[in-house]
Amino acid sequence: MKRNDEAVSPVIGVMLMLVVTIIIAAVVSGFAGGLAGGAKTAPQATIQVKTGYGYNIYGTALNMSNFDISFEHLSGDPIPTKDIEIITYLTLPDGTVVKHKQTASSVVDCTSTGSPQNYARIPFIRDQTLGTYYNNSTDIDAGKTNPLWFGEYVFQPGQVIRTYKKGATAGFLGLIADSDRYPYNQTAYDDGAAILEDCIQKGCPVDIKWLHVPSGKYILDTTITLQG
Repeated sequence: MKRNDEAVSPVIGVMLMLVVTIIIAAVVSGFAGGLAGGAKTAPQATIQVKTGYGYNIYGTALNMSNFDISFEHLSGDPIPTKDIEIITYLTLPDGTVVKHKQTASSVVDCTSTGSPQNYARIPFIRDQTLGTYYNNSTDIDAGKTNPLWFGEYVFQPGQVIRTYKKGATAGFLGLIADSDRYPYNQTAYDDGAAILEDCIQKGCPVDIKWLHVPSGKYILDTTITLQG
């Protein structure tokens, strides 16, 4: 009978354990890094929201049909509006809450009733020094877009976007059915504008949220009161 005292050295055993630990740590770190690298970051911005009756296209006379909601980008990151979903919750005088979503694929709204009628996906950039930015129904039906429509532009610091008309604001808040927003239904717009005017007179609240869809985070979450 012979005794065999040969065995793996304790030092080698410790080294093997360290190697295995390092390999496991590297795999976990790589996996975690991949997850972090794939995460989307929401833009950071300060946005001021206002409501009120606006002026005519020349800015010289108050026009009660121009009630709108405006958003001013005070500071922060540029915001690609194609990535934004605007969610509103309007509480009517009787307590009913109207929820509405505005996205880059939402229908356009009629912003003037001339011939041809003018349309834009709101809120849109309107700067009197740059002119009017609308497409008529023929352009829209042909698949044309406008870079100053919501969903087409990047919202930059210093810019103001707005809903402009009372009827368009009513559509933005869900007071007009999408099928009546485009093509334009005069009766539906008048009815929606009348409900909105009642909300203005009674100071109804509106919760407004801007959801950055790629990250799933809100970049604006505020409550305003409709007032002239």
